Amino acid sequence: MLFSEILLYATASFALIQILYLLFFFLRILFHKTKTEIDFDFQKPVSVIVAAHNELKNLKKLLPILYRQNYPEFEIIVANDRSSDETEFFLRDEQQKEPRLRVLHINHTPNHISHKKYALTLAIHAAKYEHLLFTDADCLPNSENWIALMAQEFTKEKQIVLGISPYQKEKGFLNWLIRYETFFTAIQYVSYALAKLPYMGVGRNLAYCKSLFLASKGFRNHLKIVGGDDDLFVNANANASNTSVCTHWQAQVSSVPKRTWKAWFRQKKRHLSVGKFYRKKHQLLLALQNGTHVLFWTAFTLLISTYPFQKEIWHWQEIILCGICGFRLIFWTLVQYLNAKKLYFNSNFVGWWIYDFLYVFFIIFVGMKSYFSKPEQWI
Repeated sequence: MLFSEILLYATASFALIQILYLLFFFLRILFHKTKTEIDFDFQKPVSVIVAAHNELKNLKKLLPILYRQNYPEFEIIVANDRSSDETEFFLRDEQQKEPRLRVLHINHTPNHISHKKYALTLAIHAAKYEHLLFTDADCLPNSENWIALMAQEFTKEKQIVLGISPYQKEKGFLNWLIRYETFFTAIQYVSYALAKLPYMGVGRNLAYCKSLFLASKGFRNHLKIVGGDDDLFVNANANASNTSVCTHWQAQVSSVPKRTWKAWFRQKKRHLSVGKFYRKKHQLLLALQNGTHVLFWTAFTLLISTYPFQKEIWHWQEIILCGICGFRLIFWTLVQYLNAKKLYFNSNFVGWWIYDFLYVFFIIFVGMKSYFSKPEQWI
């Protein structure tokens, strides 16, 4: 068998695995029924928790939106984590005007513990209510129904709610890449959760029960690691029956993106480096998905440069294998474009086709480097 024929079989094999991922995981979003109305019968009290370090400017934008939330009973806990700006004075003034605002002023973190995890742990223990909703100070909910839509996903069985948090649109290729990569990550963890295999969430828009946090000892197993207050907690505690997703556009929370390549790479390295602590089944599924993505594009690129497409006689096996490769190219882009549209992400078909190819370089140069590097730790 010629090398080009072996390459064709390999490319089609990788394509077939990718198609199976699309069918089993990613297509689920298209068939998921988004709740469009608020369940006013639920609306149990909620504690909204925000950890903030030198976030005065952002808190001035975020807090008024939280005050206006269309929800009958909730508290806002801001964990002021060692801020050296005017955050403390601003929050003291805000407390005089807003009785629902509670503030924890943290001046010191014990050694070998992540600052943010320590701040969140104190805030969770101080929370009055069972249902906790988290966001970051540099985030802005899309609407005044954010709390209501996220909270109504809680049921007797559901203890974790995964929300979506895209980045704000700005000019430039870096911003384009950040927005597509972030939203593809959202599509991925929502798809896995809908397939009863939840593996992560983002702390910018995440909810879970206080009792679950206390019963699982919170962040105990990864206190020293800088990241993971969201995805590692979800990965350790989420399962097929206790996790729900909230995809309504009014429940999404937008965030400010990084504006330099260095800052973004450091952020992604911190996020992705904790992946080695995921459960083994999640590591295997994600490795197979990303590995075949890279191998498909690598083999496909070699294929179109070596395979004799001008040959006069084509065997039916070759036609089928080429058809599988072509179908993978179109199907992946189409599914992600439709998923993004379903989840209210403003994108286009060509953009997802380009990202499909660029994602190969992201996996190789960012994902693999981050995975095999040591997670940042507090010393």
